[in-house]
Amino acid sequence: MSIIEAFIKTISFFDELKDEGIIEDYALIGGLALSAWVRPRTTRDVDLVVIISKKINWDDLISLIQTRLQKKVSVHKATPRMTIQEKFSFMSGHIQVDIIGTGGFDLATEAIKNGVVAAVFGKNIKVATPEYLILLKLLPLSGQDIIDIKGLAKKADMHKVAKLAEKHFLLPKLESIIQLRKP
Repeated sequence: MSIIEAFIKTISFFDELKDEGIIEDYALIGGLALSAWVRPRTTRDVDLVVIISKKINWDDLISLIQTRLQKKVSVHKATPRMTIQEKFSFMSGHIQVDIIGTGGFDLATEAIKNGVVAAVFGKNIKVATPEYLILLKLLPLSGQDIIDIKGLAKKADMHKVAKLAEKHFLLPKLESIIQLRKP
């Protein structure tokens, strides 16, 4: 299965969950989301942030992936100091799909609520805006994340990014990468 086929199958599944009211909403983040805003780059995974319905819990969503998609799920254990408290992964073809929950993660909830619909591989999906992608990439801050942030900064409203970074206590990290112009 190609990355495009795996992506379309995964997105179709999450659209079904949304239609059924199992999840409230979701958005694409990470390397594939970049392709909606800047020159695409290769990536090894599909990253989604998900708001689950109040009708289910995180373990229920994991069970749905295991039963409906027949996928083995790898649950990532969080510590109290970690920003991301809910995360699991599964393989779709040769591509890893990372699902990040919004429990205790206000930045991810905002990224979904402020996302915009874009066509990725011919499939319409909500994608985090450049402003929110920058903030989300500040959390792990790998070498690739720094490159991505600098590319996204050309498309983003950097005044808005600075305000959001301050709200989410990420301004020092942002300023360590990008020279912000003071108004």
